[in-house]
This record gives sequence, structure tokens and C-alpha cells, in this order.
Amino acid sequence: MKTKKFRLLWPTSKCCLKKFLDLQFLAKYGSIIVVLMFISIQVVNIINLKNYEASFFSLLVNLFFLIVVLTKLEYLKIDVLNKYIDTTLKIMIFIFFLNFIAYLGVEEGFIYRYVIAPMSFLGSYFIFLLLKKESI
Repeated sequence: MKTKKFRLLWPTSKCCLKKFLDLQFLAKYGSIIVVLMFISIQVVNIINLKNYEASFFSLLVNLFFLIVVLTKLEYLKIDVLNKYIDTTLKIMIFIFFLNFIAYLGVEEGFIYRYVIAPMSFLGSYFIFLLLKKESI
């Protein structure tokens, strides 16, 4: 019995993006790298005494986000967080996307607009991949 080909009109591609980019690798290490970059930015702000209280609070929140990501990837085993991981990852996606919009719309600095804003967007994308992939 012949099998039917349903996608006859779709173009066949010679190259596959999955050969070059492994989404599982990006979701794992991209989310860790973005959170670590935001932690390092807050450490620099604390050292330079720029808005010390807000930077310290943001540092604590980002450390919590790092713990959640590492728990999702099973590098850390914290049983208390297991039932809250998906909700926390959704909150992280919202916060990183809100950061992206705020840095594009409000900030005038070159670094904020062209470095930190895309990094926030990539962070929300990587965490979205982490949330959707159950087998990571």
C-alpha cells in the first residue's frame, strides 16, 4: 500500500537548521548565560554604587531565577520548587519581555537599547524554549 504525501507543494530544503543550531543546547545554556549576564550587570551596579537598593533587590531576584533555571535543568535538586517551576518560568518570560519593551521605549543609552534589550528578548525566548521542552 502506498503512503500519501501530504506536503507535495512545499519546497524541499537542502539544508536543515537543526544541523547547525541545537534548540536543546540553546534552551539549556542560553537561559543560564542570560541570567548570569544580568547578575553580573547588577554586581557592577552595586560596585559602582548606582541605585544600590534597586540593584541589590534585582540581584536577589536574578539569583532566584538562576536557581529556578538550574532546578528545571536538573543541575540542582530542590524538591520544594518543583511544583512552582513552570509558573516561575512564565513570570520570568513576562519580566524579560517587559524589560525588552522598557529598554527599547524608555532608555536613551546605546548599551541599554542595542545590547541589553536584545539580551532580554533572547532571555525570554530561551526560557520559553525551556518551558516548552519537557525532555530537556
